[in-house]
Amino acid sequence: MFKRIITVFTGLLIIANAYSQKIISEADAVSMALKNSRNISAAGLSILQQKQLLKSSINLPNPDVFIESPTGKFYTGSITQSTEFPTVYSKQYQLQKQRIVLAEKEKGFTENEVRFQVKQLYLLLQYASALQQQLYVQDTVYERISKVAGRQFDAGQIDYLQKTFTESQYGEIHNQYLQAQLTISNLQSQLQYLTGLQEIFMAAPLDTNLLMDVTIAKDSTAFIANPSVQIFNQSAVIAQKNIALQKAKALPGLAFGYFNQGERNTPIGNRFRVGFTVPLWFGQYKSNINAAKTAWEINKQKASGLQQQLSVQLIQAQNELAIYTQSLQYYKNTGIPKANVIIGTAKRFFESGENDYINYLRTINDAYSIQLKYLEVIRNYNQAILSIKYITGTL
Repeated sequence: MFKRIITVFTGLLIIANAYSQKIISEADAVSMALKNSRNISAAGLSILQQKQLLKSSINLPNPDVFIESPTGKFYTGSITQSTEFPTVYSKQYQLQKQRIVLAEKEKGFTENEVRFQVKQLYLLLQYASALQQQLYVQDTVYERISKVAGRQFDAGQIDYLQKTFTESQYGEIHNQYLQAQLTISNLQSQLQYLTGLQEIFMAAPLDTNLLMDVTIAKDSTAFIANPSVQIFNQSAVIAQKNIALQKAKALPGLAFGYFNQGERNTPIGNRFRVGFTVPLWFGQYKSNINAAKTAWEINKQKASGLQQQLSVQLIQAQNELAIYTQSLQYYKNTGIPKANVIIGTAKRFFESGENDYINYLRTINDAYSIQLKYLEVIRNYNQAILSIKYITGTL
């Protein structure tokens, strides 16, 4: 009797400790993880790096400075500055600005990955906590039955099979209960590491009032907010800007400078020179233009492949959502009410002597299994919603 009291008291302490821990909402957990993520910090530095490179897009070559004696009578200095055609620098500037946008899109992708990871772990923690509470109820009931069966066996009121069956059933449930506790600790540690919190926290209770309306576009616009799609779209913009840049580089370059090739008293106005470079070897420019066009085509094909992949994933996630929605409706309207009736009726039959331990435990096992499957369906339903939001970029 004293040992049973200690066991129940220990279980109550565990549950009380869980409720005494600080509860963090999903939104707060995501917010803290985003601030604590090293990958997001690195993505922010990548944006800064691309912004720092913006000024270097106007990259004039160093001027040529010479000391020469053109007449053989005296030395004079000369300076020559060559440049690309001005359009080249404007195209390089536009290209670099689009690379900044790409870095921002990549940061958005990293944020989305962190957000999805935290939301998944948070959902698993909610499920594990609900599972632990349900298993505690079963563990308490099965332990009491096992103890009573042991005393009745000692008194010669039941046979060895019934005693052994009750002990094995209690052992199985108690093992699942202990596993649920370990799972909670593991998930708490992962979330604690991602959020940067020093103290262990609990998730809000698993919401059983679900069945939300999820509306999704039927065409490619369903993925317009997906970070991966946005990266491919931005890469296409960069590829187009690069094509324009390579075309601009095929234009003649300019050169101007100061050089006195005459006598010392040559007028200043005759000492300047202006020229241009001739893109005589057009083949190399054509190759660069063709390579830039090929890069754009590659990106186009990859973007199409990503759309195809996302479409398949979305179809699968929507199908899973439909399955779990129907299962959820069944358990809410039929499964759980009937399970409660089965548990209550089986208890009355057992207490009145109409059922032995084996039939009683088998009956309530089925009913408790329905309750556990209900929790599993809630988890899977929420996971399907998360997957759809992840695919469509609406987390």
